[in-house]
Amino acid sequence: MRGWIAFNTSSIPSDAWIISAQLHLRVWTKGDPTLGTADATGRIYGVYRLTQPWIQTGVNWVNQPNFTDEHHATAAVPPGEGGWNGPLLWMDWDITDIVKDWKSGVANDGLVVKDTQEYATLFYTTQFFTNDQVPNENYYPRLVVTYVSPLNIAIFGSVLLAEGFLVVFIDRLRIGGPKIPK
Repeated sequence: MRGWIAFNTSSIPSDAWIISAQLHLRVWTKGDPTLGTADATGRIYGVYRLTQPWIQTGVNWVNQPNFTDEHHATAAVPPGEGGWNGPLLWMDWDITDIVKDWKSGVANDGLVVKDTQEYATLFYTTQFFTNDQVPNENYYPRLVVTYVSPLNIAIFGSVLLAEGFLVVFIDRLRIGGPKIPK
């Protein structure tokens, strides 16, 4: 099984420096004995950058968009149960380099999530909640991007520099000031 997902990253300022980007998907189910699939705990799932556009209602195995291995990220399926009533069981991937690719001008056609050993002899499956399957935001897929702008860096640097001068000035006043008798 593969899953395709896309996030609109256009709200990230054009001059931003990407610090990190984390993809978080909440686990719905890990295996289904009625379908002949085993518990996927410990299986490695990869996230790959898509290289072709697609539409949500039109993707299937035959016409799926191409993807690249460049800057892909992997994560192991955690132990425990997810589901509607289970604990908040999440999988997380560091996709910082993929988001940096998008910021550098590479088309943001989304991502594909897939088992890194799709053709294993024993079938495994992991399913994640999507925004159209759930009653509230607690289940939504999340892309958390941390970034700074050069202007913020310049302001922060100026403040540190000014504080440094102030510390040196106060220290010199203390050294050259009146001597305190012991």
